[in-house]
Amino acid sequence: MKKYIIIIVCMLLFAVVGFSQNLTGNVFEMHNGEHKMPIPGANVYWLNADKGTVTQADGTFEIAVPDTYPATLVVSFVGYQSDSTTLKSMPNKPLQIELKSNVDLKEFEVVEKEATTKIDIVNPLLVEKLNKKEFEKAACCNISESFETNATVDVNFTDAVSGTKKIQMLGLDGIYTQIQAENLPLIRGLSAAYGLTFVPGTWAESIQIIKGAGSVVNGYESITGQINIEMLKPDDSENLFVNVYGNEKGRVELNIHGAQKLNEKWSTMSLAHVSNQSIEWDMNDDSFLDMPIKTQYNFFNRWKYRGKKFMSQFGFRGVYDELEAGQNRITNENRLFKIGVTTKQFEVFNKNGFLFPEKKYKSIGIIQNFKYHSHQSNYGDKKFNAEQTSWYFNSIYQTIIGNTNNTIKFGGSMQYDLYDKNYNDSLFGREEVVPGAFAEYTYTGNKSALVLGARGDYHNMYGAFFTPRLHYKYNFTQLSAWRFSVGRGFRTANPFIESASVMASSRNVVTEELNPEIAWNYGTSLTHNFELFKKEMTFSTDYYYTDFENQVVIDMENPNEVVFYNLDGKSFSHSLQVELHVRITEQLELRTAYKFYDIQTDYKSGRKTKPLVPTNRAFMNIAYATNFDKWKFDLTGQWFGTSRLPSTETNPADYQIPSRSLSYFMFNGQVTRAFKHFEVYVGLENLTNFTQDNPIIAANDPFGSNFDASLIWGSINGRITYAGIRYKFNKL
Repeated sequence: MKKYIIIIVCMLLFAVVGFSQNLTGNVFEMHNGEHKMPIPGANVYWLNADKGTVTQADGTFEIAVPDTYPATLVVSFVGYQSDSTTLKSMPNKPLQIELKSNVDLKEFEVVEKEATTKIDIVNPLLVEKLNKKEFEKAACCNISESFETNATVDVNFTDAVSGTKKIQMLGLDGIYTQIQAENLPLIRGLSAAYGLTFVPGTWAESIQIIKGAGSVVNGYESITGQINIEMLKPDDSENLFVNVYGNEKGRVELNIHGAQKLNEKWSTMSLAHVSNQSIEWDMNDDSFLDMPIKTQYNFFNRWKYRGKKFMSQFGFRGVYDELEAGQNRITNENRLFKIGVTTKQFEVFNKNGFLFPEKKYKSIGIIQNFKYHSHQSNYGDKKFNAEQTSWYFNSIYQTIIGNTNNTIKFGGSMQYDLYDKNYNDSLFGREEVVPGAFAEYTYTGNKSALVLGARGDYHNMYGAFFTPRLHYKYNFTQLSAWRFSVGRGFRTANPFIESASVMASSRNVVTEELNPEIAWNYGTSLTHNFELFKKEMTFSTDYYYTDFENQVVIDMENPNEVVFYNLDGKSFSHSLQVELHVRITEQLELRTAYKFYDIQTDYKSGRKTKPLVPTNRAFMNIAYATNFDKWKFDLTGQWFGTSRLPSTETNPADYQIPSRSLSYFMFNGQVTRAFKHFEVYVGLENLTNFTQDNPIIAANDPFGSNFDASLIWGSINGRITYAGIRYKFNKL
């Protein structure tokens, strides 16, 4: 009887399969940008379903269609970035799916019209990807300004005189975010204050923003998240790209990129940037320039070699940046308050990948860079000069455990930093040597995924420390992902450069002996893609809690001084973000977001909320594009709630400010017209012309005891009109 039941079941299954419709396709990678190489053994399955298969020797696959649409088809293979394809209906031809090697650090998505910013529901980590089209919404001009159309990363002015902008994540300064370029250190040490201004926006291919604890593979310094900037690649870029930008305030910029494919294995690319601000502006008539006089020269050259078993990328970058700001006319003394910052930076990098064509799940990566950074600055009578020499090395081995659902990475790293600093007449510096080892296990299932990592490092000054991190993701439905993460971060502080804004004041700088900053980050998020009223929507919400074991407290509660000391008590941050992305039509998109921050620290004078950070924020971006992107219209609006301001009660009445800032709106807009080989764009920044009233305390007496240009909570520039042209050319 039993055997008959088995036969009947088999016949029924055969009948179901025979009458069901199957989806076919081909999975491959591009070799030298020209030839398709099949990927056998790749996993192909429907997200949150039990239907799956693997590709054949020729890379083809056949899989039963899903029960309902829309449905997400996932293709993964160790050594390659996973592909997630959302289908609304049965396609009328086989799918062609290209996977990109992890060594290339690139991501591939099949979409009807690619969104300029997208949250991945496949990756166990909460990753938001911004592509080149997102950067073009804010045509000017460096990476820090490119985040102004993004809800996750906050952009603020550092002070009222240098014109420099900084970023924040989860309400905390960007120094707690590990910022890398292609997984190599980019912003750390002396580059903390101005480093993002040294990366032109046109140089970036994409940016991945990871909230919370990041991967241990990339180091131990991530506390609030990681930002990885993928630069343009020589084998996947225009042969010639030119961007010319200018605004009504006299700022002009020129970017020129040239890429050349030398043969099937070799390609090279050079990127050059020149910018200048030479016109003096003082719109509020306080004798201080609203924006600095500035010149920057920036050059980047890279080479790429790709063979069947080995690939390599190497190159160098050099930066010269000169900034002058301060008074343009004398007030009550026979001298001017001047600010000058000169930066020289040189970097050499190398990335090698060893491939195993017969075992595509296996790879070895070795990356390293050498960087020299010189910072020379003066703020009135204060002088801070410093040099940093750094070397970074990381080796990564990746393979599987049993099958491709279980992968592991492990390796070793070395971070070396030599600092030589001089503040006024005080000489100080340090040498940091930090060798380390790490391991990271990843499990990938149909509905859940887990990343469990740990690393151990030894600091020559502070001893051994341990960095555990965990990421877990569960898909409730085909288009929903819930995530949880926890991890620990460790970093050493450079307070003089990381808080350079306080130099633009008469405050006396007091520094105690500082210990490393250590914090735990806990986070959870929910991402859900759905349709409502026949409109595609993505809803995302996340909450993160950052708890410091030790923090370098920046105490500005006494208007006559700024004190840096170790935390004695509690310091924590609560961050909540809710975001909705609606594709109203194929041409019209809307993104809205709300953020809430509760950041508190125990100062010597008691527990207080973090100053100059609004508790509430709101964000909106509307983007419209005609067919073939011939016309593009973008409007970004932000609302900033009130924030606490440091106390100025002991100042004379004329030099006191309120205890809280005002709430305000900011709007930026841009229109782009595309032609065959070039685009023309015009835009407005700060449409409502909102500026912070009297941003400089005691501007008439900059060498007096009450002068302070560091308490910035709003815009210091008025409305700015700009225009530019982008030219793109590819050989036929």
